Amino acid sequence: MKKELAAIFVLVLVFATSLINIHFLNRLTSDIASLVEQADTFIREENWERAGDRAQKAFDRWENSDSYTHIVLRHSEIESVSVALGDLIKEIYAENAGAARGAARSAAERVRSVSSVERLRLNNIF
Repeated sequence: MKKELAAIFVLVLVFATSLINIHFLNRLTSDIASLVEQADTFIREENWERAGDRAQKAFDRWENSDSYTHIVLRHSEIESVSVALGDLIKEIYAENAGAARGAARSAAERVRSVSSVERLRLNNIF
């Protein structure tokens, strides 16, 4: 009976840890996507300084989460987001509105895709 209780305890612990991880990842990606969307708003207004500030904050938030993301995400996902955010910053500094808006949409999409991949689904469990 002790073995069964220990197994149940471990399963509950793993499930709870997974929920905490999903919550933290959702919050991280939501914060970064919000910063990218703010940058996009400033790009439309051609306020390049504020757009660059928001994009840099999004990039810094992503890079500062490096120790966490390297544990829970695939390297390809991490690299994809980093490249998209870097492209956004590059286009903002070039003051190319069309390319910067496209880079903002791409960056926001890539950030959101990281969160959607890590959602808890029955097929992830079984």
